[in-house]
Amino acid sequence: MASEEKTETATPRRRQEARKKGQVARSQEVGSAAILVAGACMLALYGRYMYGYMKRYMEWSLSPEVFVRLSDLNESNIGFLLSNMVIFSIRIMAPFAAVLVAVALINGFMQVGFHMSLESIKPKFSKLNPINGFQRLFSMRSVTELLKSIFKIAIVGYVGFASIKAAIPKFLLMTDMGIEHAFILMCVTMLTMALKIGLVLIVLAVLDMMYQKYDFEKSIKMTKQEVKDEYKQREGDPLVRRRIREKQREIAMRRMMAAVPNADVVITNPVELAIALEYAAEEMHAPKVTAKGGGVVAEKIKQVAKENNVPIIEDKPLAQSLFKLTDVGDYVPPQLFKAVAEILAYVYRVSKKKHRFGI
Repeated sequence: MASEEKTETATPRRRQEARKKGQVARSQEVGSAAILVAGACMLALYGRYMYGYMKRYMEWSLSPEVFVRLSDLNESNIGFLLSNMVIFSIRIMAPFAAVLVAVALINGFMQVGFHMSLESIKPKFSKLNPINGFQRLFSMRSVTELLKSIFKIAIVGYVGFASIKAAIPKFLLMTDMGIEHAFILMCVTMLTMALKIGLVLIVLAVLDMMYQKYDFEKSIKMTKQEVKDEYKQREGDPLVRRRIREKQREIAMRRMMAAVPNADVVITNPVELAIALEYAAEEMHAPKVTAKGGGVVAEKIKQVAKENNVPIIEDKPLAQSLFKLTDVGDYVPPQLFKAVAEILAYVYRVSKKKHRFGI
């Protein structure tokens, strides 16, 4: 039997599970473009400082003090030279490294938010299966990534080659330039080439991000049966839920019927509806609906009322209004105060109860 086609959009739970497994729509091209552009901007802003520091270091390294130390290579002198070289490297590279790390972190956060998953690095024996390996190697996704990489290398290579070719006449003049001017020329050429490549990568990154989102949505699609199974797991089996609702209705019905004997009056339709009202002037600001129902429930309310000598009054308009406007536990709405008060007063006169209605 053929497997069911995945045609349904992924549910929030499926998306959450995929995220836990490390499956997110992330484009590596966006990070590459961002890092390259950031590096070019750093070169433009930091180049003059970098050149000055390199110049001072070269002057120091060729100074008589260093020359004397180099003539006598011992443990102390070697440590001195290495420590200065390390400090020089850190001062040159630390700003670049800090900015590039920050850009990489911001890029990841902007694409997928704060996300950390160890699922992708967990050892799985299935990854050692050569058949699965060949399937991944020659899958449509692998072919797509290969073609995308070839296209990117070709475009970036062409832009880099064109930039260097255009700068060759300037490079030929470097033999007549001083070190400072030659260094500036190299930096400007590198910066121009990096910006051009960065712009190309930004365009590729936008296209790749669109593809990654499409591919991710496609990979997490679900079959109709998977959607049904997930709904059943989340909400429970329909038969069980129906049984629970039936039990809840039974409990509510028993609670409602237990309140009927304490009612002061039951107002009927006279056959279809029944509404039980209770009123204690010291505790309530208005009469309260303690039970209501139609059909079989109405008959049950009237039966319990008769068994407990609760007066039953037939008033079709009032019964319909109470049934429509109130639920069990609600107080009688103001527009029905007068009609309900008249009935309670009548019940009081007839039964001669010792209650005070405050009417």
